[in-house]
Amino acid sequence: MVNVEICIGSACYVKGSSQVVNDLNALIKEHNWEDKVAVKGSFCMKACQNHIGLGIRVNGRQLEQVTAQNAREILEKEISAALA
Repeated sequence: MVNVEICIGSACYVKGSSQVVNDLNALIKEHNWEDKVAVKGSFCMKACQNHIGLGIRVNGRQLEQVTAQNAREILEKEISAALA
């Protein structure tokens, strides 16, 4: 099981984390990963404060330089690699 945590704190929410959640859910359906990927909301991961992008972790590893615009591509790559 691949665990994906997305920050839903106020700063990340304003920067598009809610859209990332929607995109991720669509990606999961497209790849039939429903039983392979768990999505969880999280409050502040301090990603904004550390200037590394939206707060997103895959299997506990903080992703860097993720924006609402590139999240889908990055998450697809990260999840595919984790499932390989």
